[in-house]
Amino acid sequence: MKDTITEFFFFSEEDLSDFHYDTHKFSGLRFFLELAVFLAVKQGIDNPKSSISFFRICRKFLVKIEGLQAYDGYKYPASAMINFLLFVRLCRFKTREEGLEFLERYKGWAIALGFNNGVPHESDVTKFVNKIGVDLDVYFVQLLRFIHKNVQIEGIKAFHIIGFLQHSNRFGVRITTRTGTKFTSYRWGKKRASTHWAGMTLILDALYGLGIINLIENIPAKKKIRGYPMLQISLTLIVKMISGLEDLHELENEVEDDPLLAMFCTIENDDTPSISTLSRDVERYSVAELKESCKQILQWLKELKLIDGSVASIDSSKIYTEGKVQEGTAEVYDYIKKENKRGYKIFAIYDPICGILIDFRLFPINQADNPNLIPLIKSARDILGKSTLKKVYFDRGFYDGEHFDWLNKNHIQFVCRGKQRTKVADQVSEIPVEEYVEEILVSPKEYQPKTESGKREKAKRDALKEPIKIAERMVDVTNCEKRLRAIAVKHTGKKSIDIWLTNIPASLCSAKGIIDEYRNRWGVEVFFKEEKSYWYLNNLPSRKLNAVKCTICFNFIAYNLISIFKKTLSEKYHNVGIKVLRREVLRKNAIMYFNEDGFELEFNVKKTKEKYYEHIESINSFVEKMREKMDIMDVICLSH
Repeated sequence: MKDTITEFFFFSEEDLSDFHYDTHKFSGLRFFLELAVFLAVKQGIDNPKSSISFFRICRKFLVKIEGLQAYDGYKYPASAMINFLLFVRLCRFKTREEGLEFLERYKGWAIALGFNNGVPHESDVTKFVNKIGVDLDVYFVQLLRFIHKNVQIEGIKAFHIIGFLQHSNRFGVRITTRTGTKFTSYRWGKKRASTHWAGMTLILDALYGLGIINLIENIPAKKKIRGYPMLQISLTLIVKMISGLEDLHELENEVEDDPLLAMFCTIENDDTPSISTLSRDVERYSVAELKESCKQILQWLKELKLIDGSVASIDSSKIYTEGKVQEGTAEVYDYIKKENKRGYKIFAIYDPICGILIDFRLFPINQADNPNLIPLIKSARDILGKSTLKKVYFDRGFYDGEHFDWLNKNHIQFVCRGKQRTKVADQVSEIPVEEYVEEILVSPKEYQPKTESGKREKAKRDALKEPIKIAERMVDVTNCEKRLRAIAVKHTGKKSIDIWLTNIPASLCSAKGIIDEYRNRWGVEVFFKEEKSYWYLNNLPSRKLNAVKCTICFNFIAYNLISIFKKTLSEKYHNVGIKVLRREVLRKNAIMYFNEDGFELEFNVKKTKEKYYEHIESINSFVEKMREKMDIMDVICLSH
């Protein structure tokens, strides 16, 4: 098992030695079985083809276990009781009583579990659990080993969630697309409705296909506030951010008028949370649990090779707020607005190659940059694996010889802007003029035109670029044991010398290459700019620190989901911002026609319909290639 994966989803033989039914997390097993059922239905693999057939297979195995019969009751066999206990956990019943009520209504399920003589009472189940005692865990371990060995998920190309969950309104309507079946809820009062967000179904196609939705369902959802599960609050907030609705008032109005968005936000209830519910309940989340959900999504992305994590940019950004903020927060002076401002400061570590946020920290607005560099790097290594991160870029706000020394000792390469009036600046100023060499900088990601006219225009622009003068020298840095490379740059007409510091050897990267590499840091600047302009990061629903942190968590989960989604589309959309994506892909008008099988989308504009199905084809192709690249069995095992 790979060392970058947490034990939340997968377990080893060592974990089974300490298995306990009451504390075991069954979410990974549920995820595993959803994929297995999908494959059986879509690709003819020898697996159970439904959740009920899975429990029939479990019953046949349990009946044959030697010694288990000793715990049989008068009417109810021990094999059926263990099967029922598994059923309760996998199908998300909150209590055993709810599971028994379900079996009373659906006798076919009761028989599938092994209750041929009727459904037991809660007292019967309690007597069985007390009678079997610690042996319950022993037999459960045998059952889990059997499932792992006999239920296969090899050959995955694309999959959707199969609804291997508790019966609820969420699975009342099947949404049929060219790629498969998804489940949600909807009021049956309407047979026809219109939506402005038809493209949102594409996000589900991509995220179901890559297994991301299954991970989102592990966002803490145990509590129920005013009738709404916490997961419903989560989905509603994520929809708000993806659709770009500026505040909760806009969300309430849009969801009320658009049935498709209402379906995304609905789990068990027929309605969606109100403004007051959303604004209050966001405070009830645990920041630690939300960040754990972010961590799990990132680890899964790493296994799918959708995030590399070897390169990272680090930066900070201020969020201004009015009124009361965190206790003890001082003001800072805004030199642009010429006034003192209150608010928060976000520190982020970002993968600029893949466009994925790895982690963030939130502090009062007067927090200095310097102390947060190493904690962010340690957090990224904890999430993605200690040996994953190999190179970081950061600006002069994090300049510190002790940081450079720590990076050297942990074998992490870095590029940092140098500071004036430092020991390094004094050494750079001593470089003779004759050591400077003229160079023309070219961005490593500069657009390369494909047409002849475009190439001619680019040649004209290149001809106008003014060369710079570059030199380098090994320098001593305060509080850093090893000497570092200092890259000095003189611009025409500029007296001061720009400095870059790095521990990357000259044999691996030239001085010009170091400057080009540092431009990767700009990705985190673009991230903050987009977050404030189009994700409305500045519009915080509360001044309470926990609510602010939770809101930012949901914001960044939504951002990463869109980054993943863009990768499944054609190359044209890989680097576009969310504003373009909303306009050209997500916000599309369509008519929804409902019947007993679900609903279909009908587009009034032929071009829109063609584009929609082009996106479907691109998503299918991407997911298929992704699954062919990896052996899924190395990754998805049973849950801890």
